[in-house]
Amino acid sequence: MDVKKIFDEISKKINITEDEFMAKVKKKCEKFSGLITEEGAAYLVAKELGIDTFEAENKRRLQIKNIVPGMKNLNFVGRIIKITPVNEFKTSDGKGKVANLYIADETDYIRVTLWNDQVKIVEDGLIKVGDVVQVINGISRENIFGEPEISLGKYGTIKAISFDLPPLEQLPKILSYPRTSINKLKEGNFEIRAHIVHVFNGNFLFEVCPQCENALQNGFCATHGNVEPKPCLVISCILDDGTGIIRAVFFREVAEKLITANSSEISRLEKEKRYEFINGKIIGKEMIFLGSIKINKISNKFEMVVKDIKDLNVLEESKKIFKKMGVEW
Repeated sequence: MDVKKIFDEISKKINITEDEFMAKVKKKCEKFSGLITEEGAAYLVAKELGIDTFEAENKRRLQIKNIVPGMKNLNFVGRIIKITPVNEFKTSDGKGKVANLYIADETDYIRVTLWNDQVKIVEDGLIKVGDVVQVINGISRENIFGEPEISLGKYGTIKAISFDLPPLEQLPKILSYPRTSINKLKEGNFEIRAHIVHVFNGNFLFEVCPQCENALQNGFCATHGNVEPKPCLVISCILDDGTGIIRAVFFREVAEKLITANSSEISRLEKEKRYEFINGKIIGKEMIFLGSIKINKISNKFEMVVKDIKDLNVLEESKKIFKKMGVEW
Protein backbone atom coordinates (compact mmCIF):
# COMPACT_ATOMS: atom_id res chain seq x y z
CA MET A 1 0.00 0.00 0.00
CA ASP A 2 1.61 3.28 -1.12
CA VAL A 3 1.48 6.56 0.82
CA LYS A 4 -1.49 7.93 -1.15
CA LYS A 5 -3.54 4.80 -0.41
CA ILE A 6 -2.60 4.98 3.27
CA PHE A 7 -3.83 8.59 3.38
CA ASP A 8 -7.05 7.62 1.58
CA GLU A 9 -7.65 4.91 4.18
CA ILE A 10 -7.03 7.33 7.08
CA SER A 11 -9.16 10.14 5.62
CA LYS A 12 -12.17 7.81 5.58
CA LYS A 13 -12.00 7.55 9.36
CA ILE A 14 -10.66 10.86 10.70
CA ASN A 15 -10.70 14.50 9.59
CA ILE A 16 -7.21 15.26 8.26
CA THR A 17 -6.02 16.95 5.08
CA GLU A 18 -3.44 15.41 2.77
CA ASP A 19 -1.01 18.28 3.49
CA GLU A 20 -1.33 17.72 7.25
CA PHE A 21 -0.76 14.00 6.82
CA MET A 22 2.27 14.45 4.54
CA ALA A 23 3.78 16.95 6.99
CA LYS A 24 3.57 14.29 9.72
CA VAL A 25 5.12 11.71 7.38
CA LYS A 26 8.01 14.06 6.53
CA LYS A 27 8.63 14.76 10.21
CA LYS A 28 8.66 11.01 10.94
CA CYS A 29 11.21 10.41 8.13
CA GLU A 30 13.45 13.15 9.57
CA LYS A 31 13.19 11.63 13.04
CA PHE A 32 14.58 8.34 11.73
CA SER A 33 17.27 10.13 9.67
CA GLY A 34 16.18 8.45 6.44
CA LEU A 35 16.43 4.92 7.85
CA ILE A 36 12.81 4.18 6.97
CA THR A 37 10.94 4.68 3.72
CA GLU A 38 8.19 7.24 3.22
CA GLU A 39 5.74 4.34 3.09
CA GLY A 40 7.04 2.98 6.41
CA ALA A 41 6.75 6.45 7.97
CA ALA A 42 3.16 6.69 6.71
CA TYR A 43 2.31 3.40 8.45
CA LEU A 44 3.79 4.73 11.71
CA VAL A 45 1.79 7.97 11.44
CA ALA A 46 -1.38 6.01 10.77
CA LYS A 47 -0.72 3.90 13.86
CA GLU A 48 -0.23 7.02 16.00
CA LEU A 49 -3.54 8.34 14.69
CA GLY A 50 -5.23 5.14 15.82
CA ILE A 51 -5.79 3.70 12.32
CA ASP A 52 -4.75 0.11 11.63
CA THR A 53 -4.08 0.21 7.89
CA PHE A 54 -2.83 -3.40 7.98
CA GLU A 55 -6.24 -4.57 9.17
CA ALA A 56 -7.99 -2.72 6.38
CA GLU A 57 -5.54 -4.04 3.80
CA ASN A 58 -5.85 -7.60 5.14
CA LYS A 59 -9.61 -7.56 4.59
CA ARG A 60 -9.28 -6.97 0.87
CA ARG A 61 -5.88 -8.44 -0.06
CA LEU A 62 -5.66 -11.49 -2.28
CA GLN A 63 -4.67 -14.58 -0.31
CA ILE A 64 -2.36 -17.03 -2.04
CA LYS A 65 -4.79 -19.94 -1.60
CA ASN A 66 -7.24 -18.07 -3.86
CA ILE A 67 -4.83 -17.68 -6.80
CA VAL A 68 -5.80 -19.88 -9.74
CA PRO A 69 -4.26 -20.30 -13.22
CA GLY A 70 -5.28 -17.69 -15.77
CA MET A 71 -5.45 -14.70 -13.41
CA LYS A 72 -3.72 -11.49 -14.56
CA ASN A 73 -2.71 -8.17 -12.96
CA LEU A 74 -2.26 -9.98 -9.66
CA ASN A 75 -1.26 -8.07 -6.54
CA PHE A 76 -0.53 -10.09 -3.41
CA VAL A 77 1.73 -10.16 -0.37
CA GLY A 78 3.77 -13.01 1.09
CA ARG A 79 6.94 -13.93 2.95
CA ILE A 80 9.84 -15.50 1.02
CA ILE A 81 10.45 -19.03 2.32
CA LYS A 82 12.96 -20.16 -0.33
CA ILE A 83 15.10 -18.72 -3.13
CA THR A 84 16.67 -21.07 -5.67
CA PRO A 85 20.17 -20.42 -7.01
CA VAL A 86 20.35 -18.24 -10.12
CA ASN A 87 20.61 -20.49 -13.17
CA GLU A 88 22.23 -19.28 -16.41
CA PHE A 89 21.33 -20.75 -19.79
CA LYS A 90 22.15 -20.18 -23.44
CA THR A 91 19.70 -18.53 -25.82
CA SER A 92 19.77 -17.72 -29.51
CA ASP A 93 20.58 -14.12 -28.51
CA GLY A 94 23.25 -14.97 -25.95
CA LYS A 95 22.63 -15.90 -22.32
CA GLY A 96 19.65 -15.79 -19.99
CA LYS A 97 19.10 -16.12 -16.24
CA VAL A 98 16.33 -17.56 -14.11
CA ALA A 99 15.63 -17.87 -10.38
CA ASN A 100 12.58 -19.00 -8.44
CA LEU A 101 11.10 -17.53 -5.28
CA TYR A 102 8.74 -19.49 -3.06
CA ILE A 103 6.39 -17.07 -1.32
CA ALA A 104 3.93 -17.96 1.45
CA ASP A 105 1.21 -16.29 3.46
CA GLU A 106 -0.94 -17.78 6.22
CA THR A 107 -3.01 -19.73 3.66
CA ASP A 108 -0.61 -21.35 1.15
CA TYR A 109 2.57 -20.86 -0.89
CA ILE A 110 3.33 -20.27 -4.57
CA ARG A 111 6.34 -20.17 -6.88
CA VAL A 112 7.32 -16.89 -8.55
CA THR A 113 9.76 -17.15 -11.47
CA LEU A 114 12.17 -14.30 -12.24
CA TRP A 115 13.76 -13.98 -15.68
CA ASN A 116 16.89 -12.16 -16.89
CA ASP A 117 16.91 -8.54 -15.59
CA GLN A 118 14.30 -9.48 -12.96
CA VAL A 119 16.92 -11.75 -11.35
CA LYS A 120 19.01 -8.70 -10.38
CA ILE A 121 16.87 -8.15 -7.27
CA VAL A 122 18.15 -11.54 -6.00
CA GLU A 123 21.75 -11.10 -7.17
CA ASP A 124 22.00 -7.67 -5.51
CA GLY A 125 20.58 -8.98 -2.23
CA LEU A 126 17.60 -6.61 -2.33
CA ILE A 127 15.36 -9.47 -1.17
CA LYS A 128 16.21 -12.51 0.92
CA VAL A 129 14.57 -15.47 2.65
CA GLY A 130 12.33 -14.17 5.43
CA ASP A 131 11.47 -10.87 3.73
CA VAL A 132 7.86 -9.87 3.19
CA VAL A 133 7.36 -8.87 -0.44
CA GLN A 134 4.59 -7.53 -2.63
CA VAL A 135 4.06 -8.93 -6.12
CA ILE A 136 2.52 -6.34 -8.45
CA ASN A 137 0.90 -7.10 -11.84
CA GLY A 138 1.78 -10.79 -11.71
CA ILE A 139 0.45 -13.39 -14.15
CA SER A 140 -0.73 -16.83 -13.00
CA ARG A 141 -0.16 -19.85 -15.23
CA GLU A 142 -0.77 -23.57 -14.71
CA ASN A 143 2.39 -25.66 -14.23
CA ILE A 144 2.80 -29.34 -15.08
CA PHE A 145 1.37 -30.29 -11.67
CA GLY A 146 -1.88 -28.47 -12.46
CA GLU A 147 -0.99 -25.79 -9.90
CA PRO A 148 -0.69 -22.01 -10.36
CA GLU A 149 2.69 -20.34 -10.53
CA ILE A 150 3.53 -16.68 -11.07
CA SER A 151 5.55 -14.84 -13.67
CA LEU A 152 6.03 -11.07 -13.72
CA GLY A 153 5.89 -10.60 -17.48
CA LYS A 154 6.84 -7.25 -18.96
CA TYR A 155 5.01 -5.01 -16.49
CA GLY A 156 5.20 -6.95 -13.22
CA THR A 157 7.44 -6.09 -10.28
CA ILE A 158 8.29 -7.39 -6.84
CA LYS A 159 9.49 -5.37 -3.85
CA ALA A 160 10.17 -5.80 -0.15
CA ILE A 161 7.58 -4.11 2.09
CA SER A 162 6.52 -3.82 5.71
CA PHE A 163 3.47 -6.01 6.32
CA ASP A 164 2.15 -8.06 9.22
CA LEU A 165 2.47 -11.75 8.31
CA PRO A 166 3.32 -14.82 10.43
CA PRO A 167 7.08 -15.12 11.08
CA LEU A 168 9.15 -17.47 8.93
CA GLU A 169 9.35 -20.19 11.60
CA GLN A 170 5.55 -20.49 11.67
CA LEU A 171 5.05 -20.81 7.92
CA PRO A 172 6.41 -24.39 7.52
CA LYS A 173 3.38 -25.54 9.55
CA ILE A 174 1.22 -24.35 6.66
CA LEU A 175 3.36 -26.36 4.24
CA SER A 176 3.40 -29.59 6.26
CA TYR A 177 2.08 -32.95 5.09
CA PRO A 178 -0.01 -34.54 7.88
CA ARG A 179 -0.21 -38.35 7.78
CA THR A 180 -3.56 -39.80 6.84
CA SER A 181 -5.09 -42.85 5.16
CA ILE A 182 -6.41 -42.96 1.62
CA ASN A 183 -10.05 -43.36 2.71
CA LYS A 184 -9.78 -40.07 4.65
CA LEU A 185 -8.13 -37.99 1.96
CA LYS A 186 -9.45 -34.58 0.91
CA GLU A 187 -7.98 -31.79 -1.18
CA GLY A 188 -4.75 -30.43 0.32
CA ASN A 189 -1.23 -31.60 1.19
CA PHE A 190 -0.93 -35.02 2.85
CA GLU A 191 1.42 -37.89 3.58
CA ILE A 192 0.37 -41.53 3.14
CA ARG A 193 2.06 -44.88 3.68
CA ALA A 194 1.13 -47.25 0.84
CA HIS A 195 2.19 -49.96 -1.61
CA ILE A 196 2.59 -49.41 -5.35
CA VAL A 197 0.20 -52.00 -6.76
CA HIS A 198 0.05 -50.95 -10.41
CA VAL A 199 2.21 -49.02 -12.87
CA PHE A 200 0.50 -47.52 -15.93
CA ASN A 201 2.24 -48.28 -19.20
CA GLY A 202 3.13 -45.33 -21.41
CA ASN A 203 5.92 -43.29 -22.91
CA PHE A 204 7.17 -42.20 -19.44
CA LEU A 205 8.72 -39.06 -20.95
CA PHE A 206 7.45 -35.59 -21.80
CA GLU A 207 9.25 -32.67 -23.38
CA VAL A 208 10.00 -29.36 -21.67
CA CYS A 209 11.82 -26.17 -22.55
CA PRO A 210 15.50 -26.49 -21.53
CA GLN A 211 15.46 -22.85 -20.37
CA CYS A 212 12.30 -22.47 -18.28
CA GLU A 213 11.31 -26.17 -18.05
CA ASN A 214 7.70 -25.46 -18.97
CA ALA A 215 5.91 -28.10 -21.04
CA LEU A 216 6.15 -27.71 -24.82
CA GLN A 217 3.46 -27.78 -27.48
CA ASN A 218 4.92 -29.41 -30.62
CA GLY A 219 8.40 -28.24 -29.67
CA PHE A 220 7.23 -24.68 -29.04
CA CYS A 221 7.69 -22.86 -25.71
CA ALA A 222 5.23 -20.04 -24.98
CA THR A 223 8.10 -17.99 -23.48
CA HIS A 224 11.16 -18.94 -25.56
CA GLY A 225 9.69 -20.02 -28.91
CA ASN A 226 11.12 -23.00 -30.82
CA VAL A 227 13.66 -24.82 -28.65
CA GLU A 228 15.51 -28.12 -28.51
CA PRO A 229 13.27 -30.25 -26.24
CA LYS A 230 14.55 -31.59 -22.94
CA PRO A 231 13.10 -34.99 -21.87
CA CYS A 232 11.63 -35.26 -18.38
CA LEU A 233 10.32 -38.31 -16.58
CA VAL A 234 6.69 -38.92 -15.58
CA ILE A 235 5.35 -42.07 -13.91
CA SER A 236 1.73 -42.84 -13.03
CA CYS A 237 0.87 -45.53 -10.47
CA ILE A 238 -1.89 -46.84 -8.22
CA LEU A 239 -1.20 -46.71 -4.47
CA ASP A 240 -2.98 -48.95 -1.94
CA ASP A 241 -2.78 -48.57 1.85
CA GLY A 242 -5.42 -51.14 2.82
CA THR A 243 -8.16 -48.52 3.26
CA GLY A 244 -8.44 -47.54 -0.40
CA ILE A 245 -6.57 -46.82 -3.60
CA ILE A 246 -5.50 -43.62 -5.34
CA ARG A 247 -3.76 -42.72 -8.57
CA ALA A 248 -0.41 -41.04 -7.99
CA VAL A 249 1.71 -39.13 -10.51
CA PHE A 250 5.47 -38.59 -10.15
CA PHE A 251 7.25 -35.90 -12.19
CA ARG A 252 10.88 -35.08 -12.92
CA GLU A 253 13.27 -35.42 -9.96
CA VAL A 254 10.67 -37.22 -7.82
CA ALA A 255 10.12 -39.81 -10.57
CA GLU A 256 13.89 -40.23 -10.93
CA LYS A 257 14.23 -40.69 -7.17
CA LEU A 258 11.47 -43.33 -7.26
CA ILE A 259 13.22 -45.53 -9.84
CA THR A 260 16.83 -44.48 -9.06
CA ALA A 261 17.41 -43.64 -12.73
CA ASN A 262 17.32 -40.37 -14.64
CA SER A 263 15.35 -39.29 -17.70
CA SER A 264 18.37 -39.58 -20.00
CA GLU A 265 18.83 -43.22 -19.06
CA ILE A 266 15.14 -43.94 -19.67
CA SER A 267 15.17 -42.11 -23.02
CA ARG A 268 17.90 -44.46 -24.25
CA LEU A 269 15.68 -47.48 -23.64
CA GLU A 270 13.31 -48.74 -26.31
CA LYS A 271 9.72 -47.82 -25.48
CA GLU A 272 8.63 -51.39 -24.65
CA LYS A 273 11.67 -51.84 -22.41
CA ARG A 274 10.87 -48.74 -20.33
CA TYR A 275 7.78 -50.28 -18.75
CA GLU A 276 9.64 -53.51 -18.00
CA PHE A 277 12.44 -51.59 -16.28
CA ILE A 278 10.24 -49.19 -14.29
CA ASN A 279 7.65 -51.78 -13.27
CA GLY A 280 10.39 -54.14 -12.10
CA LYS A 281 11.93 -51.39 -9.99
CA ILE A 282 8.86 -50.27 -8.04
CA ILE A 283 5.92 -52.69 -8.23
CA GLY A 284 4.92 -53.92 -4.77
CA LYS A 285 7.19 -51.40 -3.03
CA GLU A 286 5.93 -49.84 0.22
CA MET A 287 6.97 -46.24 0.84
CA ILE A 288 5.93 -42.92 2.35
CA PHE A 289 4.43 -40.56 -0.23
CA LEU A 290 4.08 -36.79 0.32
CA GLY A 291 2.01 -34.80 -2.10
CA SER A 292 -0.85 -32.62 -3.13
CA ILE A 293 -4.34 -34.15 -3.36
CA LYS A 294 -6.60 -32.78 -6.08
CA ILE A 295 -9.71 -33.94 -7.91
CA ASN A 296 -8.96 -35.16 -11.43
CA LYS A 297 -11.22 -33.16 -13.77
CA ILE A 298 -11.72 -36.15 -16.09
CA SER A 299 -12.29 -39.03 -13.65
CA ASN A 300 -13.73 -36.81 -10.88
CA LYS A 301 -11.65 -38.84 -8.40
CA PHE A 302 -8.88 -37.85 -6.02
CA GLU A 303 -5.36 -37.95 -7.46
CA MET A 304 -2.02 -37.37 -5.76
CA VAL A 305 0.75 -35.32 -7.34
CA VAL A 306 3.72 -36.66 -5.40
CA LYS A 307 6.19 -34.00 -4.25
CA ASP A 308 8.55 -36.28 -2.30
CA ILE A 309 9.02 -39.89 -1.26
CA LYS A 310 10.67 -41.55 1.72
CA ASP A 311 11.83 -45.08 2.30
CA LEU A 312 9.93 -46.88 5.02
CA ASN A 313 11.62 -46.57 8.43
CA VAL A 314 10.28 -49.50 10.46
CA LEU A 315 11.44 -48.04 13.79
CA GLU A 316 9.79 -44.66 13.14
CA GLU A 317 6.59 -46.31 11.91
CA SER A 318 6.47 -48.49 15.05
CA LYS A 319 6.81 -45.38 17.21
CA LYS A 320 3.87 -43.77 15.40
CA ILE A 321 1.70 -46.84 15.95
CA PHE A 322 2.49 -46.98 19.68
CA LYS A 323 1.90 -43.22 20.01
CA LYS A 324 -1.48 -43.59 18.31
CA MET A 325 -2.34 -46.35 20.83
CA GLY A 326 -1.30 -44.10 23.72
CA VAL A 327 1.63 -46.33 24.65
CA GLU A 328 4.96 -44.80 25.65
CA TRP A 329 7.87 -45.98 23.47
